[in-house]
Amino acid sequence: MKNLLLVLLMACNFAFVQSQSSLFFDIVLQGGRVMDPETGFDGIRNVGIINDRIAEISSEALAGREIVDVAGLVVAPGFIDLHVHGMTNEAHVYQARDGVTTALELESGKSFLKEWIAEKSGHSIVNFGASVPHGTLRALAMESYRHYFQMAQDLIEKEGWNSSGLSKIMINLGRAAYQPLTDEDILALPDLVDYELAAGALGIGVPVGYYPGATHHEIYRIYELAAERQIPVFSHTRGFGMQGIQEAIANATSSGASLHIVHANSLSLGDIQVTLDMVSSAQENGLDITTEVYPYTAASTSLESAIFDDGWQEILGITYGDLQWESTGERLTKETFDQYRKSGGNVIIHMMKPEWIDLGVKHPCTSIGSDGMPYAQGAHPRTAGTFSRVLGVYVREKGLLSLMDALKKMTIMPARRLQTISPMMYRKGRIQVGADADITVFNPVTVIDRADFKGLQFSDGIPYVLINGVFVVKENKNVDGAFPGRAILSKYKTR
Repeated sequence: MKNLLLVLLMACNFAFVQSQSSLFFDIVLQGGRVMDPETGFDGIRNVGIINDRIAEISSEALAGREIVDVAGLVVAPGFIDLHVHGMTNEAHVYQARDGVTTALELESGKSFLKEWIAEKSGHSIVNFGASVPHGTLRALAMESYRHYFQMAQDLIEKEGWNSSGLSKIMINLGRAAYQPLTDEDILALPDLVDYELAAGALGIGVPVGYYPGATHHEIYRIYELAAERQIPVFSHTRGFGMQGIQEAIANATSSGASLHIVHANSLSLGDIQVTLDMVSSAQENGLDITTEVYPYTAASTSLESAIFDDGWQEILGITYGDLQWESTGERLTKETFDQYRKSGGNVIIHMMKPEWIDLGVKHPCTSIGSDGMPYAQGAHPRTAGTFSRVLGVYVREKGLLSLMDALKKMTIMPARRLQTISPMMYRKGRIQVGADADITVFNPVTVIDRADFKGLQFSDGIPYVLINGVFVVKENKNVDGAFPGRAILSKYKTR
C-alpha cells in the first residue's frame, strides 16, 4: 500500500510539473537574479505570473503573453512599508518608484477604517491598510468628546471619508491629548477598539508620544487589551530616549502583548545601541518585540504637536535653526517658530548623527520603515527614497550589510510581523510559487535615492514594479491608470 501511494504521489507531482511547464503565462520576467529572503535562494531564473500570483520559477524557458527581459537585474519581493503617513496616490507614485508595493499606516492608524478602505479600494496604486487609531479613540472615549463619534459617522455617510467637516472634528479631538482618561473612559475604550478591529484593523497604533496627558495606567491597559485580542501594538513611545522605550517593553513583557517600536533611530537618539540590545534580548527570551529604522539623520512631524512643547530644545539637543519648514525649505528662527506653530504645518527636524543611523540600519533586529509623510513637494525625502537609499548607500556604497540582509528587512521581516493577524501576509514578502505577484525589479549597481531635503524626486534604478500581477512601474515610468492595490485586512474583519 505504501509503495502504491508513493507511486501515485510521484505521478501527481510529475503531472503537476508537466502542466506547469506547458503553461502560457500572463507575464514572464526572464533571466533575472531571483532573490527570496525567506529561503535564501539567489539564482538566475525565469518567473512566470498568472493573474495575481507567481505560478512558476524555473531555469527553463517560459512562454508568455508578455516577456520582459530583466537580465542583470534583481527580482525581489515587493517592499513592505509598515510605517507610512502619506496614504494618497500623490504619495504612492513616489513610493512605487522606490519599490514599495504595500504601504501601511500602523503608527497612528485610521479612524472609521471601513469607510476609508471603501474609498481607497479600486483606486489605490499600492496595497494599503491601517491599525486602530488609539490616539483618536482615547479622545472619543472621553465623556466630553463622545458626541463627536456620531457626528463623524453622519458626516462620512453624507460627504465621504475626506469630508472637511471630519477634519474639523479631528482638530477638536486634538485637545484631548493633554487630558488623562478616567476609569470610566478606560472602560469605554474596548468597544471603540473592537469596532475598528471588525473593519479589518491590523493592530493598535499607540503613538503616546503625541498625547502627554495619557497616564502610565491608561497605556498599560491598552497593552492588556491588545494581549487579550491577540493583536500587535505599534508604538511611538513616550518622549525620547530610554524612558519611553523601557515603558513600552515593560508593558509588552508584563501584559504579553506583541509590540513593534516604530523608528528606533529618532526615538532613541544617542541611546540607539541600548534600544537595539534590549529588543534583541527580548527576542532571545521569546518575546514578540520588534523595531524599525529609516536611513536619514532628520525626522519630520507637525510643528503644532506635543513634540514641540516647552523644553523640546533640551530634550532633542537642537535649536530653532535645526528645524526646516516643509513648505518653503527655510530654517526657522524663534520668530518663525512661534508664527508657524500657531498656523500649523510640518517641519523637518535635523537631530540625528550618521553613526546612529549606521547602527540601526545594519543591526539584524531592525526592519526598514519609511515613516513617509503626506505628499508635499518639500516633504522629508524618506517619503520617496527610503528603500533605494538603503540599497544604494548602505549596501552598495558603505557595505554595512549584504544585499540579501537588506532585502530581508524590507520584505520577509515586515511580512512576518503581520502574518499572525493577517494571514494574507503569508503570500507577501516572498518570491515563491503561490506567492502574490508583488515584485520589485531593480539594478543593484545603479539603484539610489534622488529625493533630498530640497524636494521629492523619483528614485533611480527600479525599472519595474508589479502589484498583484499588474505593472505600476514599467521601463522606469509610472503606469498611468494602474490601481491594483488591495486592502490588507486582519483575520478579525467581520463588517
